[in-house]
Amino acid sequence: MRILFYFSFLSILTFHSCSPVKIAISNPNWNEREELSVKGRQGFMLNQKLSFGEFTTNKVNRSWTKGSGWTWSIPVQNDWVESLNKTYVQKKQTIRFSLKDSSNNESEVTAFSKANWTDITVGNNPNSVVNIIGDLLRIGDNGSNIFAVRIVPGKNQQPWEMVIDNNAAQTNAKTYTGMLAKSKFDYYSIVPVYLLKNKQGKPVALPFGGSVGYEFRNMSGKTVAAVSLIDRGLVYFDTTDTDEKFLIANAIAALLLQEQLN
Repeated sequence: MRILFYFSFLSILTFHSCSPVKIAISNPNWNEREELSVKGRQGFMLNQKLSFGEFTTNKVNRSWTKGSGWTWSIPVQNDWVESLNKTYVQKKQTIRFSLKDSSNNESEVTAFSKANWTDITVGNNPNSVVNIIGDLLRIGDNGSNIFAVRIVPGKNQQPWEMVIDNNAAQTNAKTYTGMLAKSKFDYYSIVPVYLLKNKQGKPVALPFGGSVGYEFRNMSGKTVAAVSLIDRGLVYFDTTDTDEKFLIANAIAALLLQEQLN
């Protein structure tokens, strides 16, 4: 799967020569309001911080262990985050960070790369958000390259969960949908971006298929944000709702950092 992505990426660079490569959103209701460049993504740095626009992470932590958790997390029954903690930290497939914006909102984010679906569906709790996501997306037990993320957007706020099947997002880019959800009544769809803009600004398909980013759609189907994972990355917003923007910025930051875990 990684080979497919790199071949696509090399083809993109050749196809576009020295021109900046931009993604093309397929959703016809897209109205790009902001394009934000990303800083801090390149390289595997000590004391790494990621930023775009008004959003900045604290130091990205890849070595946290049980007992060094967040001080104001909301306790969650049958917590898959705690169950994955030790194993995935040892595999260096875990990151934790906080994100702040210009209004001093602060979150806590925990992300696991290359997770098995059976590892994050702890118990049979029908109210578990990851179980709800699995039911909505019809994820089977054979999912083996899951990117699983928990976002607590602020103190005393309920967590959101993001689940993306990396394999499906590449092999079925035109039909796959991931999800960012707090409940089955409050969620965003995450759709792979598989089109680029050519020199004339027209959308063109990737030479070898696959995806190069994601768009976030609200429950009405409107695209409110997008992220390009090409090179340093670019972030796009089409929303004036500050809470919505902050929530999705956390999900985007996790996606931008995922490449380094792989």
